[in-house]
Amino acid sequence: MEKKEIFYFSKAGKENTSFTLDLAVERGKAADIPFIVVATRSGETAFLLADKAKKAGYNGSLVAVTYHAGFLGEDRLSLPPSKKEELEKLGVTVVISSHALSGVNRSFRQKFGGVSIPEVIAESYRRISEGFKVAIEIAIMAADGGAIPTDREVISLGGTGRGVDTGLVIKAAHQNSFFDLKVKEIFCYPK
Repeated sequence: MEKKEIFYFSKAGKENTSFTLDLAVERGKAADIPFIVVATRSGETAFLLADKAKKAGYNGSLVAVTYHAGFLGEDRLSLPPSKKEELEKLGVTVVISSHALSGVNRSFRQKFGGVSIPEVIAESYRRISEGFKVAIEIAIMAADGGAIPTDREVISLGGTGRGVDTGLVIKAAHQNSFFDLKVKEIFCYPK
């Protein structure tokens, strides 16, 4: 048996970002977890993670996952190309991908109504927290993009709106092997 701490935030949101990133880097170093995956839209959270990881001497890989082109309308990218380049210069791998738990299913729901199995799964994860759903989803997206392995534990960070407020240790999986995904630890999330 192991005893570990879980931090519960009194509410969800961006104000938990710095502490969540500190916990992730600390956990990654302590357990020699080779990847930290973070959700980002503007790049702000990914830049903050890169800074904290460097200052703490974390030697693992950092992966930032963002929305697919067109998510914000037309062909727009949520993460400007200049920010993507800056992150990559810092050694952060950037994955731009369709949402693993909605994707093309969302188009069918919007046109014909109803709900898809991935959307039911996403909504179920939201019962824990929005960040929990996001952390699982971006781990799948990063695995599908070849940015993280599926045979090792990774840290995955998601949030509610902006920033991050949920930290998980996950054994990721690809979309086509979803049932191999395992949540190993929850180290922080909002109540």
